[in-house]
Amino acid sequence: MRQDKTGLIFQAAIDIFSDRGFDRATMDDIAARANVAKGTIYYHFKSKEDLFLFLVEEGIDLLRESVNEQIRPEMNGKDKLETAIRQQIRFFGEYRDFCIILLREAWGAEQRQKEFRKMLTQYTKSIEEYIRQAVEEGDFLQIEPESAAWTVFGGASIASLHLLLSKHREYKDEELANVVTTILMQGLQAK
Repeated sequence: MRQDKTGLIFQAAIDIFSDRGFDRATMDDIAARANVAKGTIYYHFKSKEDLFLFLVEEGIDLLRESVNEQIRPEMNGKDKLETAIRQQIRFFGEYRDFCIILLREAWGAEQRQKEFRKMLTQYTKSIEEYIRQAVEEGDFLQIEPESAAWTVFGGASIASLHLLLSKHREYKDEELANVVTTILMQGLQAK
């Protein structure tokens, strides 16, 4: 990521928010971890909430970019969706602390929820398009793409979070991706 002061603050904030949670984290903690003066943080961010929203926005941008790098225009919708699910799971394994922040903390205050949903909608719109394409290609049932996209995002995210927080199971992204894609793409019913 970045090596400037904002980058140091960014990484320190991820560490502190994932370790202590939003409510228990302080700007003093973040400044100490980043090895910068607290005033430096306030120079870049007007509040802890502002810093938190910056983290979420940057993280979602990274997620979207990592998925988009794997998608090829010639892929059919079903393959695009499976690729997106697999990459999202890999991303959460690679950026564990961000995943924890995103899924554990972002549903806090009402304003935070609104901002969070707005940022995530940019990501889920891509998933929605893959689903819409797969429906048009005849690979998926006729289904409302927006709700399906949020279901896909949520299913992959919560399965990732569960393993990331588990003290008894190792996070194996490929194994998890196989389970999640099977469930989300084929369902649980025996045919």
